[in-house]
Amino acid sequence: MLTKYKKIISVILLAVIICSFINIPVEARNKEASSIPGNASATDAEFIPSDAPKINAQSAIVMDMDTGDILYEKNAYDKRYPASITKVLTCLLAVKNGNVNDVLTVSDNVMKQVEEGSSSIGLASGEKLTLRDALYGMMLNSGNECALTIAEYIGGSTEGFADMMNQTARELGCRSSHFVNPNGLQNEDHYTTAYDMALIGIAAYQYPEFKKLISSQSYEIPKTNKNEERVLWQENRLIYEGNGEYYYEHCTGGKTGYTETSLATLISYAEKDGRRLCTVVLKCDPTTESYLDTIKVDEFCFNKYRLCKPLFNYDINENNKEDILILDNYYNDMNHELLKYYVNHNYSFYTRSYINDEDILKRITYYAKPEQSVAGKIEFVYNDEVIGFTDITTTIPSITASSTDALRDRVKPEEKDKEIIEYVWLIIKILIILIISVLLIIILVIVHRWQVAKDTKKNIKYYPIKRDARRNKELQKEAEQNKKEDK
Repeated sequence: MLTKYKKIISVILLAVIICSFINIPVEARNKEASSIPGNASATDAEFIPSDAPKINAQSAIVMDMDTGDILYEKNAYDKRYPASITKVLTCLLAVKNGNVNDVLTVSDNVMKQVEEGSSSIGLASGEKLTLRDALYGMMLNSGNECALTIAEYIGGSTEGFADMMNQTARELGCRSSHFVNPNGLQNEDHYTTAYDMALIGIAAYQYPEFKKLISSQSYEIPKTNKNEERVLWQENRLIYEGNGEYYYEHCTGGKTGYTETSLATLISYAEKDGRRLCTVVLKCDPTTESYLDTIKVDEFCFNKYRLCKPLFNYDINENNKEDILILDNYYNDMNHELLKYYVNHNYSFYTRSYINDEDILKRITYYAKPEQSVAGKIEFVYNDEVIGFTDITTTIPSITASSTDALRDRVKPEEKDKEIIEYVWLIIKILIILIISVLLIIILVIVHRWQVAKDTKKNIKYYPIKRDARRNKELQKEAEQNKKEDK
């Protein structure tokens, strides 16, 4: 019985504790918030709009290169084998750390690492070529010996270069990537995600030399000490006008990849109406699906979304004089001539193309406790949903506690009341939890004592009866024995 009471009380107590963590109001003050579709660092929740096209790729992502917004994703955080799009990271490290005019020598060690039948431009051991030539050989024709030669030039060895690759990936914010070679040949410890590859691809695109490499349709390597001139042709079919359904007019370059395990992979770039997208598709089968998938999702994102810059020509000091007057009164112990408010005029977020600027409302709130020059925020609302917000800042470097206390009465009543209610409600919840916990403990102790007393009384009551029964049996046995002796 006692065990039953314990279980009941334990369940009640656990429920109370869990409830105590629900709906405790907390005000978040993020520096910038991006609307749906979503910021790249915001969440791992998959974002596939209901009207998005169906694609063959097992993983995919479309990321705005300027804002970091994720416009489309499918299993973007699942680990996949990248194959030759690994060479985007190799190229990034090369243009960042090398001189394209430096002369490289293909080593015997490099040639030993090249797998038979893998992508190659036919370099020979001891052949000399510039870093620029090696980069074109790697990015246009996916030459694996070119990647290995570049790795030795930049990192001293394949292993040393792999360490640089992993370090760079971490610095870029990659979450689930690990690289062991510069060319992407199959290895169980060589993997990435669509999300991580987009971060790497965007970082590489910042270098003009990289953009030139991936956008070139052909390149001629001059005669070397081992070979005659060689003409290389771009393998990315998205940028060839003669490729029919695989040609994409907005594509500015990219890199293909394929192994039997990874299947087709592709990272590409597209620009339209001032917007720049980086698209990654992984594990496509057959290879042509990687091109078709890229075109589908890019067109969807270009046509269905538009980049909104609601504060580009917005002057908060002129457009919100009434609110500014309240703020001035709030900070009236300071020099008003020096007090001014600012917003980020470059703040932007994506919204559906059918939503007009005039349909997006601005909702302004300022804080009772300004922190680090942040006086409030502007929220952008459509159909009662907040689709973005950004800070309102002031020229005030900080607000002292004494100033805040002295001016608290000048805060908008609803803001002050909301803050007071939040703290009072939190205290009430804590007190309720403590009181219920104490009562439950008292009940548990009482029940326990009652049970002990009951058991003790029972033992005292029934023991004499059992003892007398035994004695009666003994007397009866003794009487029977005496009768036998008398006879």
